[in-house]
Amino acid sequence: MGILEKAAAKAKEAELYEEYREGITVSFKGGELEKVKSEAVLGRALRVIVDGKLGFASTAGEEEDPLVEAAVASARHGDPAPFSFPELKGEGEVKVLDPEVQELSPDDLLAWGEEAAKAITEEFPGIIVDVFLSRGESCVRVANTTGGVREERRSYFGMYVEAQHVKEGDIWLLWVGKTVRRREDLSPEMLVSQVIRYLRWGERVVPSPAGRPPVLFTPRGAVVLYLPLLVGFSGLSVYMGTSPLKGRLGEEAFDRRLTIVDDGTLPFGPRSGSFDDEGVPTGRLPLVEGGVIQHFYYDLRSAALAGAEPTGNGMKGGFFGGGFRTPPSPGPRNILVSPGEGTLEELIAEMKEGIIVEGVLGLGQGNIQSGAFSNNVGTGFVVKGGKVIGRLKNTMIAGNAYEVLKDHLVAIGAEAEWCHGIYRSPALLVEGVSVVSR
Repeated sequence: MGILEKAAAKAKEAELYEEYREGITVSFKGGELEKVKSEAVLGRALRVIVDGKLGFASTAGEEEDPLVEAAVASARHGDPAPFSFPELKGEGEVKVLDPEVQELSPDDLLAWGEEAAKAITEEFPGIIVDVFLSRGESCVRVANTTGGVREERRSYFGMYVEAQHVKEGDIWLLWVGKTVRRREDLSPEMLVSQVIRYLRWGERVVPSPAGRPPVLFTPRGAVVLYLPLLVGFSGLSVYMGTSPLKGRLGEEAFDRRLTIVDDGTLPFGPRSGSFDDEGVPTGRLPLVEGGVIQHFYYDLRSAALAGAEPTGNGMKGGFFGGGFRTPPSPGPRNILVSPGEGTLEELIAEMKEGIIVEGVLGLGQGNIQSGAFSNNVGTGFVVKGGKVIGRLKNTMIAGNAYEVLKDHLVAIGAEAEWCHGIYRSPALLVEGVSVVSR
């Protein structure tokens, strides 16, 4: 008797999520090889509906009975389950498995790691460089007692570089990297070039302009503005009334140049798939078109609560993912922000004087539900006369993402990048952000 059959004997309905991940990880510490590690992990997560309540449990192993018992027991204190697990039907397939990623060898990863550390330390001998690379594939399978099975193999390839600038009275950690599904979407050489460019920009610390100078958010730094939106477009936030977007479908709530699409069917997108973590088919969902709110995204539970249709956005861990051990909740697939005009260098020249934000410390600080953010800048630079003149230190930014993206969006760059494994965005030049230094 399998897990679902055992669960069906004790619950009204049950759903089994399984993920088998197999891959290779290579890490360098201080420029020296630390380890080469292969991994093979089978993760299982079981959801059950008992007396109208939802239970959840997970395990990384083969034991079945304890998993079923734990899921059933948790339902006694679970949330109401106003939905049924859907019949799982195979529909359009999405390209998420790249043979070129599968062919990458440990030697390939080792070579890229060695070259990255060498290139950076040759120009900056005092910098401590850590490099992490990984590649592999996962096989995701969803089945439930209503009927049907969805299964898919997905590749992944990632590279991250951390450069530590440590001097008396000055510690700076620069972190750059990305995770993709397709080999051609990640260039180790370009990633290293980006690290070197930032290190050159940050060789000296200079005073930050105060008040409300122009702020250029790089694609990675723009997460400060996007995080409140990811929360606000969640169907659960809208239903609960915590989203400022509730009741505003069809309203022009953003700058007319802003178009944002959530696309789970994008070939080789970092979060693409033929189905979400509940087995529901994914799709292309416009969130903002020409500044106008178009849709919200839902998982099974939030859709049932709101009287809406699920959109294939039931994601384990929600916004940034949490692996098989977390239950699904509304989360974006691939957030795509339409580009505008101008390279990063052209935007820097356009802003004349201001700051660049590449990364912040304590992401999520502030009242996320309202759109407010307040963060210390982790990696940022000062622009004067249309050129970068040095690095920020002890500087904080604050503002409201909804207000900035409605009334203070100066320019949208032309060069979009994948960031944080969740969105592809160009740089954003904005005003209306408070900048404070000490």
